[in-house]
Amino acid sequence: MREGKKKLVDGYPFTFKHQRSTLHLKTPVTASVAQVYTQLLSQKRQAKRVSAPLSSGEDALFAKRQVLETLPKKIRFARGTRKRCGMYDWAIEELVNTAEAHRRGACVPRVVGYGYTKSRLGLMNEFFIITQLLQNYTDGYQWLLARPEEAEQVIGAAFELLFSLNSSGIYHMDLWAANVMMCNEGIAPTCAIDLENCFSATPPFLSETLGFQFGFFYRREVYRSIDEKRYDALVRQALNAYQDVDHHRFNAVYEQVKHRDIGRKERRDVFSHGRIGRS
Repeated sequence: MREGKKKLVDGYPFTFKHQRSTLHLKTPVTASVAQVYTQLLSQKRQAKRVSAPLSSGEDALFAKRQVLETLPKKIRFARGTRKRCGMYDWAIEELVNTAEAHRRGACVPRVVGYGYTKSRLGLMNEFFIITQLLQNYTDGYQWLLARPEEAEQVIGAAFELLFSLNSSGIYHMDLWAANVMMCNEGIAPTCAIDLENCFSATPPFLSETLGFQFGFFYRREVYRSIDEKRYDALVRQALNAYQDVDHHRFNAVYEQVKHRDIGRKERRDVFSHGRIGRS
């Protein structure tokens, strides 16, 4: 990751510093944005993870702030190293995956920068990700709550987004309704957020990966808004856009995932090994 870490810094050549905090940014900082960043970095910790819009007069921004609690995590962030399982910590995964997805032309928020706060000993205490704020958008879950009669519209938008992401080589393993951002007027493309659990590579087990993605979207709240058989029919229709899908292998995962919760690490086994869990 040392090389990958260097590439990250190279991609964000401008810095903004406040007390023990540093932000690495894509573009130079104007006076008004500097004030916004100062307010962000001066805020006292309120929770382990905080996500909120930033009030900027120039660009609409969104910040995620994560407290690094354990010593091993602080050391990994400082060195840019992976965990034993081969993954980076979730915040690093989200930063890298979102930047890569945007580079490939996927509809995801643009990464503006990232940063950290260090202790007197030089270890990171907090990590920040700053992205573009998707204005005039509503997430699919809130859309379903407000307009349950439009469930098929939300599902259709999500399936189109899923195909677009997959066609770009971005396989989102946490794409549920709340991570599908829909334009309120329907004139802008549907976008994805929260890419910490995704892959930017060709899946060695495409059929199983698709089985998980479609089953997971149903499992996370959508099942409350649509009959299962009708959802299955919409999935079969959506699968026509994909080539080389083994429907037996697809269904083996799809039917399981529709009716049970799958942990974040288990999802990665589906992509990498074509199975749920390691048993």
